[in-house]
Amino acid sequence: MPDTAGQHPNQAENANAMDTQTRGNPLVIAVDASTTATKAVAFDPRGATVAVGRAPLDRSSPQPGWQEQDAEAWWRATTTALRDLAASIDVANVRALCITHQRETFVCLDEAGEPLRPAILWLDTRAADQIRRLGTATVHERSGKPPSTTPSLYKIAWLAEHEPEVMRRTATVADVHAFLVERLTGRRVTSWASADPLSVVDMRTFSYAPDLLALAGLHVDQLPELVAPGAILGLMTAAAAGATGLPAGLPIVAGAGDGQCAGIGAAVTRASLAYLNLGTGLTLGTHADEYRWSRAYRTLSSPIPGRWMLEALLASGVLSLAWFRDLVARDREPGAEERLQRLAADTPPGSGGLLFLPYLTSAETPYWDPLARGAWVGLRDDHGLGHMYRAILEGIAYEQRLVLDLIEESTGAPVALLRAMGGGSRNRLWLQILADVLGRPIAVGDQVETTALGAGVLAAAGVSLEGDADLITTAERMTGEWRPMEPSEHRAAVYEVGFEVYRQVYPALAGLFPRLSGLATADLRPPFPPGRSDANPDK
Repeated sequence: MPDTAGQHPNQAENANAMDTQTRGNPLVIAVDASTTATKAVAFDPRGATVAVGRAPLDRSSPQPGWQEQDAEAWWRATTTALRDLAASIDVANVRALCITHQRETFVCLDEAGEPLRPAILWLDTRAADQIRRLGTATVHERSGKPPSTTPSLYKIAWLAEHEPEVMRRTATVADVHAFLVERLTGRRVTSWASADPLSVVDMRTFSYAPDLLALAGLHVDQLPELVAPGAILGLMTAAAAGATGLPAGLPIVAGAGDGQCAGIGAAVTRASLAYLNLGTGLTLGTHADEYRWSRAYRTLSSPIPGRWMLEALLASGVLSLAWFRDLVARDREPGAEERLQRLAADTPPGSGGLLFLPYLTSAETPYWDPLARGAWVGLRDDHGLGHMYRAILEGIAYEQRLVLDLIEESTGAPVALLRAMGGGSRNRLWLQILADVLGRPIAVGDQVETTALGAGVLAAAGVSLEGDADLITTAERMTGEWRPMEPSEHRAAVYEVGFEVYRQVYPALAGLFPRLSGLATADLRPPFPPGRSDANPDK
């Protein structure tokens, strides 16, 4: 038994894995650069997690609706996570590295590859005016993305209008994948499955679309070269090797966005399966062999070159639970989530007639309304924290029922099983609620790093690990077993009533959100300093 005293926590966590790891066993590394943290995960050829390194990330909101991040922090977090990982494995066994990442987030770089301003995040909502003016059916059909707050095109157009000097000096608009790949390899190149959420890629050809670039105020030489996901796009430089603790010359394989990688990490490669990624932003998606576009979903490049994923998005997924825990329940002590789950578990299905509309930042699929916001409906004086927390779990589940019904209607292909992953998949109460509301099994696997595993699958197939270059068979080999959680007929009947009410809530409130938005930006401070008698209209 090794002595782990004095080790970094992740090194101690990985010590047992290192003991059992066969010295000659080949490994692949996935870097998962999400909104809140970067993880580096080493996988063996069967998809087992060998070791993990982590580093947190912060974000800022300089104005209401603005969400930004220091792009240099992406690199610092990546090198920290990789050094952490490298200390726990035999780096001579590593065969390839692949990146998955937060999507739509981008940064403007100068000729030297240095950021010109903070990166703008996927959940930033500043570009409502640009969405209104530039978002058309033609843009949707070409890009696969309905006009909404998430596609980068509108935020790039906002920069062109409000920060023209930044855009004049911009040599490259880089997605997170492109930024990290350049730091690792010296090449300004990205996967088309990483760039397509920018909404400047023609989703039929997987190449940049001149008309979309013109709308964003860009020209093609301001964007990275595009390659297919799974292609080897470069080798790790000596400088990057020194920063990460990994070998120089290590192949870097083209990755994909976190949602797409979650899908391939769950081996969702046919239309009868769907993935449900219960993260900060919640995504539900399925596979498509043909190009489709609809307001019921956004169309993305699959990690399987030449295929697509149809995906619904809710920006405030686990974000809604964290908001409630921190700002409503005001419980920041260890075990807060477990306490709230127990309260919710003691609350009957239907939350005592309380509904929650989970649009804390905006509405994405299927309404694409940047001004929509969250709402409680049916709140009574006898509702407590348990009712409210359960209503959030149920509201998000109703939202998934809404979008899944629309996806199935659009494709004509019923989904028989959903595979859940992400931080929320550890909440068994929520999984059961989802199964009951959706009326079909929700399966969970042993692998907690499903999104990273998707990048690991791309890395393994990219270098033909185990002699297999086929992405689908590699995914099936590395994904492992999934255990279904079956729906309850009794609870499903209760939720059928709740869903029929829920689907009417947004249409009933939609006309009010623009007026509420005006209140949020108005200067409503008292006209007189507090304490002055003339501030009291009765005097």
